[in-house]
Amino acid sequence: MKKLATFLNDYVLECDWKDMALIKTCVCAFGVMLGLTVKKERKKPIMIISSLIFLVTACLTAVRFVLELSEDDFEEDFEEDHKDDEEGFVMRIVAEDE
Repeated sequence: MKKLATFLNDYVLECDWKDMALIKTCVCAFGVMLGLTVKKERKKPIMIISSLIFLVTACLTAVRFVLELSEDDFEEDFEEDHKDDEEGFVMRIVAEDE
């Protein structure tokens, strides 16, 4: 299971936005197909649960996006203030949990 998690983490790091859009579209289509198979009397509870899951994940994604966007703005402002220091480059290092 650990190997699978490592593989998936590496795969996601290699994906660009187009790959992620394709994956999400595929998962969405699968969800629609499953939704079409639900009996009429069970649709309301499933709709409530899926709406809650959607709202929570959408909010978490939006918060992460806004935080990432604000960090990029801060880095640009920092770089503009320190233009005379042109030696070297800035490298972003991502720590992995082990």
